[in-house]
Amino acid sequence: MTQETILITGGCRSGKSRQALTLARDFPGRKLYLATAEPLDEEMKERIRRHQSERDDEWTTVEEPVRVAEVLQREGRSEGVIVVDCLTLWISNLLRNDLAPEAVLERVRTLAAAGRTASALIVITNEVGAGIVPENELARKFRDLAGEANQILASRFDRVVHMVSGIPVFLKGGGEPAGPSPQETPRPHEFPPAHKQGVYEAIYRRRDMRHFTRTPIDPEVLGRILDAAHHAGSVGFMQPWNFLVIDDAEIKRKVARNFKKANETAARKFRGDRQELYRSLKLEGIEQSPINLCVTCDRSRAGPHVLGRDTVPETDLFSTCCAVQNLWLAARAEGLAVGWVSILSPEQLKKDLGVPEHVEPVAYLCLGHTESFDPKPLLESRGWAARLPLDRLIFYNRWNGEAENFTVQLPRAKPES
Repeated sequence: MTQETILITGGCRSGKSRQALTLARDFPGRKLYLATAEPLDEEMKERIRRHQSERDDEWTTVEEPVRVAEVLQREGRSEGVIVVDCLTLWISNLLRNDLAPEAVLERVRTLAAAGRTASALIVITNEVGAGIVPENELARKFRDLAGEANQILASRFDRVVHMVSGIPVFLKGGGEPAGPSPQETPRPHEFPPAHKQGVYEAIYRRRDMRHFTRTPIDPEVLGRILDAAHHAGSVGFMQPWNFLVIDDAEIKRKVARNFKKANETAARKFRGDRQELYRSLKLEGIEQSPINLCVTCDRSRAGPHVLGRDTVPETDLFSTCCAVQNLWLAARAEGLAVGWVSILSPEQLKKDLGVPEHVEPVAYLCLGHTESFDPKPLLESRGWAARLPLDRLIFYNRWNGEAENFTVQLPRAKPES
């Protein structure tokens, strides 16, 4: 898939940059992000910071507002992928440097030619001509140039993707959504590519978060998230869960005291650098998050004999964990952060929340908005642990069994951690 060129276009905040990162996962080798924006004011600095937070440490960022084609010619000789973000800002920068329109378009043609290197090239641009006619000459010149530049790249690039409200519409060359490769003939019951991509995005971008803003949670959004949790699979359809929604500051303080005591006990179990690293980790956001949720399991629900539970009694607890996972993925799709606080005394938690004896707290969750989601899990980025290679965790037919007639085909490129 090297030497492929992809143009991603669309309106403002339509998901172009996120789609570029998604498509870039499919390409082996190094990953270079060529940013054309100049931080001329505080608002632009904040935009740049938010974009940078979406990229993990496998990306190298090069900031170049003018000499974009030259950077491609220099950096595109090795296998990998280069993302240019974005063509529209680059054109604006060239105009501010007093280049004539034809000189700007010639730079665009040079960029298109530079894309035919060892590296794959993904260029992000904007559709600027769908609104009203601009009122001044410079704005009209910019609009026309941007439209012509888009046409040049669209005609020469292998694939063109138009983003509409976060959904990719593949205009040229087909699409490869995150997750399974598209089939020529859809399989029965298969989701459309954009829907599949949303599922995989939620899975790969879910994080156990600790940092929250004070922005309130929309009650309707929380209702959708809880409804998703309530539609989890459960053994014998017993639906053993309850959801305690907590916004009372005093109750949060009690739970925070519970955490602090349990956390100090846990910290003393480590020694030296390991203990120092443990104490540096932020492991809860109980009082910071606007909403806490305690997800419980009522082990008496549906009576003593539940279809499918007699042989494995813990399946009611497993079912509740499925509800928590549904909740977590739905929250990520809604843009909400979730953190699971497990360093607690369950007995004290039951006392503080008035949970009956026969009901078990399974998950204490912090919910809220966040400034940005971590590119990688916290414990991975801080060096506490690394993700295990999936191919070492798959056996065939028996423990440690080797593949014989059937072999799982893992994705060519690892998704985000």
